[in-house]
Amino acid sequence: MAQTIIIDPVTRIEGHLAVEVEVDGGRVVNAKSMGMMFRGLELIMKGRDPRDAAQLMQRICGV
Repeated sequence: MAQTIIIDPVTRIEGHLAVEVEVDGGRVVNAKSMGMMFRGLELIMKGRDPRDAAQLMQRICGV
């Protein structure tokens, strides 16, 4: 009989991530991940010099 393991949320990453794994007899038989990576921070960089990204995003995001 298969067992489903759900890890939600996965932490220490940018955005939100969930992982669902189906295990049967010690083997992974099905796995899927669901993520939402758009947080709107990209809009702040629109029209800016790409070299500004490191300075701005590390202060806003905190990751």
